[in-house]
Parts: sequence; C-alpha cells; structure tokens
Amino acid sequence: MAVAAMNVPELSTIHEQYLGLCRVTRERFAGALGGKLLLRAGFDTEGAAMVVAASVAGAASLCVDRDAEALRGGLRAGLCDFVVSTLDEALRILKNEVRRGLPVCVGLTADPVECLAAMVERGVQPDLLSVGEDSEASRAFVSRGAVELVRPEGDAGTSLLCWSVAADAARTMPRVARMAAEALDDGRADTAARRRWLELAPRYLGRSFAGRQCLRMTAVESAKFTERVGAEQRSVTIANGK
Repeated sequence: MAVAAMNVPELSTIHEQYLGLCRVTRERFAGALGGKLLLRAGFDTEGAAMVVAASVAGAASLCVDRDAEALRGGLRAGLCDFVVSTLDEALRILKNEVRRGLPVCVGLTADPVECLAAMVERGVQPDLLSVGEDSEASRAFVSRGAVELVRPEGDAGTSLLCWSVAADAARTMPRVARMAAEALDDGRADTAARRRWLELAPRYLGRSFAGRQCLRMTAVESAKFTERVGAEQRSVTIANGK
C-alpha cells in the first residue's frame, strides 16, 4: 500500500496538468479531446497526475509501467480504470472507448521501451505523447502527428485557490463548485476548461481528494468567489495554493 500512496499526486499538480493539456487542446485539437489517445510512459507521481488530467479533459489514456504494484495502487485509489498485463488487452479496452469518444485510463504492466516499439510496429498511433526519453519509437509517433507534451507553466495572470470542507462534502462541494463557476470571467479563453474541471474533476479524482478542490483564478474572480463563499458556506476553508 505504501507504493500506491507514493504515487498519489498533489491536487494542484493534477490541476496544472489539466490546464496545460487544455491549452494544447485549444491550439491543436479544436478544443476537444473526445476520441483522442494519450500515451504515457511511467506511472510515477507526474504520470498519475497526467492520466487523471487527461480523463477530466475527455481523452483516453494508456500508461505503461513495469511496476505492477504501482499501477494496482492507482487502481485502488481511483486514479485509473483498468490495469492489464498485455498490450492486446489494453488495446481492446481503448478501442471501444476511443470509438465512443469517452475518457478511460488503462494501466499496462510492461516494459515501456518494448511496448512503444510494439505499438509503432502495429501501427497504433497516439494523439498525445508523454514518454520522457527520446527514442526511435517516440520520434516515429511525433513524425506521424503525435503532439509531445511538455511540463505546463502556470498562467501569470492567475493564482491557485484551494478549498476544503470537513463534513457533508457530498452536498457542500457541488454548491461551492457552482459558486466558483459563476465567479469566472466569460471573456477568458480558459474559462470553459475551468468550468469543465469544476464539473467533472470530482468524478475522476478518486477517494484521495474527497472534500478538496482547487482552481486557478484571477484576482477579481477570486475576490468574488471568496466573498460569496464566506457569506453562504461558512464551513468551507479557502486558502491560497502554491
């Protein structure tokens, strides 16, 4: 169980990965990731954050790691949906969900280098790529059109706001999320993505983040949200994030 706990990322890390992924989506995929496949090598903390972010954004993802216990820990924590031991099993699941345009995260216990080479040979092409090391397979994916993801940078015009509730989270958190959504500036390019996060992230964050949420906001948005929560939901604790 210690391995699984080690791989649970910070909520703020998942959120930053999500916003970075949404920027790429707006620039390269007309704002939608339904029916797209993200390939990740390594279910470390960054990998766990990335696949959860991908699910919230609407993409299917395949995460390949040699460490079966790490992947099973992610499954127990609710961070991925399936853990399988062969590429054929993974592709069967992914094919169905990609065709339907639905998010799913499949963990595959395998050597990443061998798996990527097998995917190239079989003509399996991801749309988004996060494999860390340069290799013949990764270059082949990029040459065929995959977008290589880089570590996201925070928006200098916003800051991270975090909130939590100690009791009755099932009823209180959706109310607070609606307040946050209503405080957002409709003129910003990232507002639709931030509202999507508020609506869908709880579905994919798993048990580790029950009663907690965060969001990047401008100073004006943050002030509006904080004032309303203070007046209507006194059980909610709000703090500035990293």
